[in-house]
Amino acid sequence: MSSSNASPFATLGNIFVDPGKAYDDIRGHNRWLWWPLILMVVASIAMSVIFFSHADAKAMFAQQMAAQHQQLTPAQMQATAKFQSPMFLMATGVFGSLIGIPVVYLIFALYFFLIGKLAGWNEQGFGSWFSFAVWSGFPGILAPIISTVVFLLRGHAATSFQDVDVLSFNALLFHLPATDKWASMVSGFSPISIWVIALSIFGLARWTKRGAGHAALVVIAPLVIFYGLMAAFKVFF
Repeated sequence: MSSSNASPFATLGNIFVDPGKAYDDIRGHNRWLWWPLILMVVASIAMSVIFFSHADAKAMFAQQMAAQHQQLTPAQMQATAKFQSPMFLMATGVFGSLIGIPVVYLIFALYFFLIGKLAGWNEQGFGSWFSFAVWSGFPGILAPIISTVVFLLRGHAATSFQDVDVLSFNALLFHLPATDKWASMVSGFSPISIWVIALSIFGLARWTKRGAGHAALVVIAPLVIFYGLMAAFKVFF
């Protein structure tokens, strides 16, 4: 149940240090979701603008082609050059942040909403699950902030996001080159990802009163399916 002194500003901090209170406070305050959502979008846009304003677009494109094991003819290189300008890449990053981030959380909200209907959880509207998904993902804001700081500290010496994603499991453990087919997959996971998953499990168990095991199954199942299909595609194709 929400406390009398609850506020969206306090919840922005509590989701990190007192998630139980945060999840209690956001119930019935669906409009608060705009605070973490806007902050995440702004952080992602800022990273895209700073990165693509200084990164070597040609080197990035060459690395991308090498990672995909593609070799282009001079004519093909010229035809794709207009899509590799810093301005185009920056616009793509900004558009992806503005549209992609909200869409991802809307998809998760729909998933929780439908599972809740099937599992007979206490009635929660779609807006409540949208709020739940956004707040659960808010610690992910650390990823673009840290990457931007690393990029600036390194004097703009980067040719891909992987170069500044110092918290990914690829950077921390595997050190796979960009040309390795598994590099993009392991680069998509980080301790922050685990944090968000664990936070979602905790919050779902608290909201539904069904226990951590039930919540873990609901949260992890779609991720296992998605990454399992991705791994299968990499193995067989």
